[in-house]
Amino acid sequence: MLCGFLALVVIPTFVIACCPPKQWEGIEYTALGSTGADGKSHYTEIEQKVSVDTDRRMVYVAQSMVIDGANVMQTVLQNYNTATQYITRNGNCEKMGVTSVEPGCVPQNATAVLKSYMGAGNSKIMTTVYKYVTDMSTSYITMADDGCIPMAYEASGQNADGGGYQMTVEFFGITPGIADTSVFNEPAQCGANVPAFAGIGVGRR
Repeated sequence: MLCGFLALVVIPTFVIACCPPKQWEGIEYTALGSTGADGKSHYTEIEQKVSVDTDRRMVYVAQSMVIDGANVMQTVLQNYNTATQYITRNGNCEKMGVTSVEPGCVPQNATAVLKSYMGAGNSKIMTTVYKYVTDMSTSYITMADDGCIPMAYEASGQNADGGGYQMTVEFFGITPGIADTSVFNEPAQCGANVPAFAGIGVGRR
């Protein structure tokens, strides 16, 4: 049985000299396998609609998740100006510190490792795969050369608690701009700070 509020937000950051639009929206599908410090394995699937506004420094995510077989529907509003996020589920809202890294351009040690393409014929999209390594993880992100649009993402490494994880992300229907900016309105009433199950954020501005 799930208890407490979960903050599992996966918004990969992007390589320097290849930044996406300052405002964009799209659908992400994430598969995340992890092992805790206790050796127990966990599996999470996430389908989420994402709205990112780097000028506002805010991210809104509407999530449908299956966590170890349990269904969770929630929204997450992240405000990086105040390092605060609001998780709303079943009509209840909780406020806590942000548990993932702000989307943006990652440092210059991101390396282009492969030029390739997706699709075929007139629908072919030229892509570049970039590799980014930190002390605890290795990430690969595939970007469309035209417009720097994210296509796919893979990462694996260690969690802070000593466990490990492996994650894949696929992107669909990425469009520039925000259709409804009211998604960034902070809830009028939200509970006090509570501990969160930290999600996995990657990269940095």
